[in-house]
Amino acid sequence: MPKDIIDSLKKKYQGKKVLVVGLGLQGGGVGIARFFADLGANVTVTDKKPKEKLLQSINRLSDLPVNFHLGGHQLSDFLEADVIFKGPSVLWSMPEIVEAEKKGIPIEMELSFFASVFPGKIIGITGTRGKSTTTQLIFNLLKLSDFSVYLGGGLPGISTTNYLKTLTENDWVVMEISSWALSGFHRKKISPHIALFTNIYPDHLNYYKNMDEYLYDKKAIFVYQKESNYLIINSSLLDSVPNFFYTRVSLRQGRGPLESKKKFVTSSTIFFSKKDFPNKLKYLMGDHNLENAAAALQVAKILKINERKAVKIISSFKGLPFRQEIVGEKNSVVFVNDTTSTTPIATIKAIDSFKNKKIILILGGNSKNLPFNTLIKRLIEVEKIVLLAGSFTDQILDILRESIPEKISKKVYDNLEEAVIEAYRLCKSLDSGLRLNDKKYRNDKIVVLFSPGATSFAMFNNEFHRGDEFNRIVKKIIDI
Repeated sequence: MPKDIIDSLKKKYQGKKVLVVGLGLQGGGVGIARFFADLGANVTVTDKKPKEKLLQSINRLSDLPVNFHLGGHQLSDFLEADVIFKGPSVLWSMPEIVEAEKKGIPIEMELSFFASVFPGKIIGITGTRGKSTTTQLIFNLLKLSDFSVYLGGGLPGISTTNYLKTLTENDWVVMEISSWALSGFHRKKISPHIALFTNIYPDHLNYYKNMDEYLYDKKAIFVYQKESNYLIINSSLLDSVPNFFYTRVSLRQGRGPLESKKKFVTSSTIFFSKKDFPNKLKYLMGDHNLENAAAALQVAKILKINERKAVKIISSFKGLPFRQEIVGEKNSVVFVNDTTSTTPIATIKAIDSFKNKKIILILGGNSKNLPFNTLIKRLIEVEKIVLLAGSFTDQILDILRESIPEKISKKVYDNLEEAVIEAYRLCKSLDSGLRLNDKKYRNDKIVVLFSPGATSFAMFNNEFHRGDEFNRIVKKIIDI
């Protein structure tokens, strides 16, 4: 079967001009370029970033005949292409994309292209928070339950399309799918076999015009499902976005507006909440992770995995890097890396996870134009706040100076190392009176919580670059 797929794609794309828009540093652009170069296509990669900022990705393609047009875009590349692969963060309204569409040139995105070709089954996970953790939980669950399963989607370093060289109709792919990637599913009019929603909060309003646009893209994960498919929903969504799932019901059953949760439920729609997970998590903290665990358990039930075995596997999951990751300890100070917190609500979740501890919060970066009033109110709960430079910090600085001036740092830091050192200094100034306990965290330990609540682009390439830098700094502090 893999040979049949590859032979078919080679026949279609060999000698064709394939344009990859957005090389990036996380592997997606590299994967697409490599896949089509291997098929014999004439591949050109274009990115608005200059060569020196993309060397890591360029070097990964050095063995292939790939053309690079960097530091800006050339309209001729778009108009002369046979097919264009658009990166997730590239806007559909980008002038060159619009002109190419006018000419009838097909615009593809990696995950929707993969889903349209892959003969097996896909479990797609979306949501504002918890996507990556839930995706990894479900992948581990299937892997340890002897399924032939692959991890895909918008995760760093993973090129889902390259799996087409080996996958068969008997395989499963568990993939994280962002709202940006889901826009491609709308255009293909396809949805995963099992679709899972972790939650929905305002996000990416620096990309979308409004929340309705964001929700529209999210809806692609289930709106094209077939009768035999499954939709797994966080039950809280029926309160926060009560009309969001209406299309699914009206398409299938012709009902009018929803009147109750009971009317909404169908045989292929499953709800979950944190109460549905019957065990404690050994390594993950916070109610949000109990929700992630409960979601994974629903997948186990659909696939008829022994529930007791599933609970054991899920309970033992150690978590992912950069998501409330405990990096190290020194002198009763615990350093926590939550760099993937790029929204105010994510920082609130992090504060909740350490609510019984003294927190020195490192906060700030660039804005996504999201509501922040609830976060501002919650900041009274932390001991001190060390601020990082960026447009989000600019938005909240005057409010913080007026409401909690005693808690915020005297300066706004444009250097992460200086900010972390200041946070550690503030910890030492607090009277903790503790000694380290290697086996568990006591309530009176101090936590340096790096949960910025904003994007990283003021100072870093992306949040993962930011997270790596935080870990490097913490290791340096611990080793002194």
